[in-house]
Amino acid sequence: MLGTSSSSKKRQLSASLAQHVARLREQSMMVFGSRRDRLDEKLRQLSQSFEKWESGFRDAGRAAAARAQTLWADAKAFYPREALELLPPLWSCPMHQELMETAAGNCPVCGMPLEPIYVTQPQLTEGPIIGAQIVADGPLKTGKRAQLRIRLFFLDNGQPVGLADLEEAHTRKIHLLISDIAETDYHHEHPEPAADGEYAFSFIPHRPDTYRVWADLMPVRTHVQQYSVADIPSSTPRQARLAENETENRHAEFDGYRFDLSFDKGLIRERETVAGKLRVTDPDGRPCNKLGVVMGAFGHFVAFGDDFATVLHLHPTGPLITDLEARSGPELPFYFRSKKAGLFRLFAQVRIEGKDFFPRFVLRAGLRRPGDAGPSEKPFRVGERTSRRLGEPDGECGEADDRGCQPRARR
Repeated sequence: MLGTSSSSKKRQLSASLAQHVARLREQSMMVFGSRRDRLDEKLRQLSQSFEKWESGFRDAGRAAAARAQTLWADAKAFYPREALELLPPLWSCPMHQELMETAAGNCPVCGMPLEPIYVTQPQLTEGPIIGAQIVADGPLKTGKRAQLRIRLFFLDNGQPVGLADLEEAHTRKIHLLISDIAETDYHHEHPEPAADGEYAFSFIPHRPDTYRVWADLMPVRTHVQQYSVADIPSSTPRQARLAENETENRHAEFDGYRFDLSFDKGLIRERETVAGKLRVTDPDGRPCNKLGVVMGAFGHFVAFGDDFATVLHLHPTGPLITDLEARSGPELPFYFRSKKAGLFRLFAQVRIEGKDFFPRFVLRAGLRRPGDAGPSEKPFRVGERTSRRLGEPDGECGEADDRGCQPRARR
């Protein structure tokens, strides 16, 4: 594991990885021309990264591990499918990407299932590649269904983004996360193609003022998740305000159902991964075991920061659910991590007997204590990036902040 601090384990793993690189070189006979030259350079850099990791400490070691992980994925990309079947994968944690192992298992830090890095951890870039605009006939009207379109386009050439340009994530190619500026009215919509690069959707706004749309996308070009962000026209733009110093609230109730959030740690801090769970109780007080399937899971979570820019798109732990008749409950485990401190309005989405519920919670992420050794911050890649308009988001770990991008995608 390229996250260990043990010298002996480092030597053992380094030797094992050196053998894998040697096998990669042996299989390079299946790569030709200029691709062969670029592959040789990648393998040379990969060997150097392993050496730096073995001799490096803390930040230097983490940086070398992250670099080796990227180079490993890059090298595999040069091989044809037949060769890949002969090459060993590396596995890493979606929340702690500086860790790598040579076999599947669970992350020793947070317990999440490890994922093969050349499938789930492509490189990120500092800029978004897809922009977004809202097409509307007029401003939103409270309580009246709005019929809208979102236009998606590539930022480098202005060309429209078709469904073939996007990969599927959680059963859909486009997820729209919609919130009013006061972060009290949340909607999750899936638009349908309407024209070249345009996708139609509708929702009923329950509050006046500005609504913002985060389009959660996975471009085929990058294989990395990003947010494309745009505001919906309003007749009273930005007149509403977030409630100042809103009290933390980890409980909600709808139609007699009770929703309770709990975390392994009482105090959540920035850049710290915390295991949490949502517990659902029936109106009669018994545990609710009727959670249905929503987009391949038994629930979803979206949190909006108090800057109206940062967004966290979180998913429950566990594999994709393909049986639409499956039921679960009463608890839904997930992991929470934000790279910034402040208040977050977190909305859960669960389906009970065919009805969707969106309980709202208020969480506070405190400042990281001086000297805390949190997971290393990875360099920006396109997978977490988004399009930026009107001060939009950006982020890491399913998170977007005010730069307008979001980090690596988990699949």
